[in-house]
Amino acid sequence: MGVGLSSGTGRPGRHLPRREDPIGSLTGGLYERLRLRPGLGGSIRGRFGRTDGLTFAATVEQAATGLSRRGLCLGDVVGVLAPVSPDRFLASYTVMAVGGRALTVLPESDPDTQCAALAETDARLLLVSEDLAARGLELAERSRVRQIITFGSALGTTPFNELLLPSPDGNGYSPARGLFDNGLLGYESTGDGILTTLYTHHDLLARFAELRQVLDLTPDDIVAVDRRGDEATRMALAALALWTGACVVAGEGCPPPEGRGVTVECAPDPVRVGAPHKAG
Repeated sequence: MGVGLSSGTGRPGRHLPRREDPIGSLTGGLYERLRLRPGLGGSIRGRFGRTDGLTFAATVEQAATGLSRRGLCLGDVVGVLAPVSPDRFLASYTVMAVGGRALTVLPESDPDTQCAALAETDARLLLVSEDLAARGLELAERSRVRQIITFGSALGTTPFNELLLPSPDGNGYSPARGLFDNGLLGYESTGDGILTTLYTHHDLLARFAELRQVLDLTPDDIVAVDRRGDEATRMALAALALWTGACVVAGEGCPPPEGRGVTVECAPDPVRVGAPHKAG
């Protein structure tokens, strides 16, 4: 039986922030939390490797700093074109960490719909997975996108790793905290054009809180996220798993850690399918 998540922002006062809640974005405060609790662990896995939670959180912070240096402002829209994978989560969390709005450009959409979504939201920057770099360049030709950042390397694009370089002027900028104009943008094609939906930080935090209450995650959980379900819930679930110190298995064809089984999955609503496996 799935989790019955409420749509929209939820009832006022229902999801009051707690001390351990994200601040400003779904990963706001995650790095400090994991650094101060080294035993908490946690990781995110894709088909091509594993990243521990602390490194992932630090990368979000560094990349958000890099986007700020490139002129990203509060409320700016950035397209994210990638399959469900660690790259997609890293890109969206980074955009939200610096106060932007992440537009999930669905790989399964046709190019005309993808281009219309970018135009409707006035996106000027696109983060893409390496395998979709050619599609990203095509979309830039047909939209107002002026810069493409790729996870990997592709001619005509900027490598994501450049966002992680130290500030050339020594500026000690830190990603914004307590800024709630960020969020996640979804879209659908209708007979009248593109309909976009904004899930604000408050919306995402409400989902985060509901999932925390219903799933009761522990550091021993294995949380699988794939194309099932909606993007806002997927982003909240992965963030909750990282905050808890659980393992996130992201995308199709990504196996759980050896000898372990998935305990929570999207079906399409998040649902517990097994008890946490306690080592030893």
